[in-house]
Amino acid sequence: MDDFIRPVKLQPPKKKKSHLKEVVIILVIIFCLGFGFVLGYLSKQGVRVISGDKNHTVLQEVYDILETNWLNLNDDIDLSSKAISGLVDGLGDVHSSFLTNDQSQEFNQAVNGNYEGIGVSFSQVSAGALVINVFDYSPAQEAGIQVGDIIMEVDGVSLEGATTDEIRELVRGEPGTEVKLTILRNNEQMPFTVTRGALSTAVEYEVREHDNIKYGFIEITTFGNRTAIEVEEALQEFEEQRITNIVLDLRGNGGGYLTAAIGILELFFDEGAVLYQMQQKNGPAEKITAKSSNKYTFINGYVLVNGSTASASEMVAGAMQEELGYQLIGQQTFGKGSAQTQTTLSDGSVLKYTYAQWMTPNGNAIEGVGLTPDVEVKNHDIAEITTEAIDEPLHVDQVDSKIMGMQKMLRILGYNVDRVDGYFSKQTEESLKQFQSDNHMVNDGVYNNDNQLALIGQTLIYINQDENDLQYKKLLDVLK
Repeated sequence: MDDFIRPVKLQPPKKKKSHLKEVVIILVIIFCLGFGFVLGYLSKQGVRVISGDKNHTVLQEVYDILETNWLNLNDDIDLSSKAISGLVDGLGDVHSSFLTNDQSQEFNQAVNGNYEGIGVSFSQVSAGALVINVFDYSPAQEAGIQVGDIIMEVDGVSLEGATTDEIRELVRGEPGTEVKLTILRNNEQMPFTVTRGALSTAVEYEVREHDNIKYGFIEITTFGNRTAIEVEEALQEFEEQRITNIVLDLRGNGGGYLTAAIGILELFFDEGAVLYQMQQKNGPAEKITAKSSNKYTFINGYVLVNGSTASASEMVAGAMQEELGYQLIGQQTFGKGSAQTQTTLSDGSVLKYTYAQWMTPNGNAIEGVGLTPDVEVKNHDIAEITTEAIDEPLHVDQVDSKIMGMQKMLRILGYNVDRVDGYFSKQTEESLKQFQSDNHMVNDGVYNNDNQLALIGQTLIYINQDENDLQYKKLLDVLK
C-alpha cells in the first residue's frame, strides 16, 4: 500500500566532535553489515551474487564472520535487523526506514487512528503524562479528564520519569477493562477510573453556527484506512441539513495513506478531474484523475493549515485550493512532496522507501516549500516551550530556555511580561508572582517544577479554546 509518511521531527544539530576517524570507521562497518546481509539473503534465495568484485566479497566475508563468530552479549540485538537498518539509514532519507513486525503494526495503528485505550494524546513531563488532547466521545471525555491534566499514576504505578512507550503501555489495554488514574489538576491530586474502549480518532465533525451562518466542520487528524468513509458520513449529514459552507481542519495532520487522500478528494471532484500529479524514478509526471462520480458540492470551502500540515494533508489542501477555490487559512504548510511505498518482507517486517514525488494538479512541486495560505495568520507560538524538568529553581538574573518558555506562557495567558528571550528580569519575576498568587502557590517569584507544570497545563487549556484560537477566529471573520 502506498503511503505518505509523517515528517520526522528533526533534532538540533549536535556539536562536531574531533573523533572523525572513529565515526568514519563505524559508518563503514554499519554499511558493510547492511550490504553484506542483503547480499547473503539474495544468495540464499538463489539470486546470483557477482563474486568477481573484491568489495562484494569482503562485504560478504564481514557479515559471515560476524554471523558465525560474533558473541552476542546483548539478547536485544538482532544482527539481521541491525544490518538492514544500517543499510536503509545509510540512504540519508528520513522517510525511508526498516520496521520490525511489532513496529510496523504500531505504525499502521497510528496512521489509521485506531487505538484500544482511553482516548487521549499526551506529552511526557517530569511528573508523568500531560494530556494535550481528549478525543470526543472517548472514555476519557466521559470520565471527565481534561486537557492540561497530568496523569501521575496508572493503577498505582508512578509515571514520574517514565518514557513515552512505558506510559502508553500502562494506559492502553483491552476494551472493557478498567484503569485507575491519579490526575494532577490545579495543584490537586484526583482519582479517576476509566473504562477502556476501542477508539477511532481520525475524524471528528459537527455542524456549527456563527452570526446565523451554518457550516460543517471536519477535523481530520490522520489519513487511515477508514478516513474517507468517515469523512463521507460527515458530508452526508451536512447534505441532509443543507449545509453550503464547509471547513476542513488539517492543522497538525502529518499525513497517512495515499489511498485515503484520493478517497477524500473523490468525494468533492467530478470524475476525470485531476487530483494531483506523480513523478516516479523513470518516465514523465502522470496526472492522477478522479475515478468516482460521487460528489458533494459546497458554495464556500475553507481549509485550516499550519506548519505541521504535511504530505497527504497537503495533497488534499492543494487540490482544493487550486481546483475548487477553497481558501487556505493559517500558516505555510510543512512541504513534504515525497511519496513512500511499503513492502512486507518474509518475516513480517516492513521496508518503507521513497519511490516518487507528487505535485499539485497544476504541477507545482511542494517538497521543501509547502502551500501558501490565502489568508495568513499565526497562532500562539509554543514551539520553544519545553516540558523538560527544572532540576534547580530559576530566579532573577538567570538565563535559560526554560525561562523563555515561562515568559511565553505567561504572555499567552495575559500576564504583563516585558521580554521573551530567556533572561529572568524583574518584570518577569513580578508576573510569575502574580501567576503563583492566582493559583494559590507560594508567590516567591522563583520558577520551579510545580510552577512549570501548572503553567503548561493552563496554557494548553487556554489555546485549546476556540475563542483563543487565532486561526479559527480569522476563519470566522472570513466565513460567508
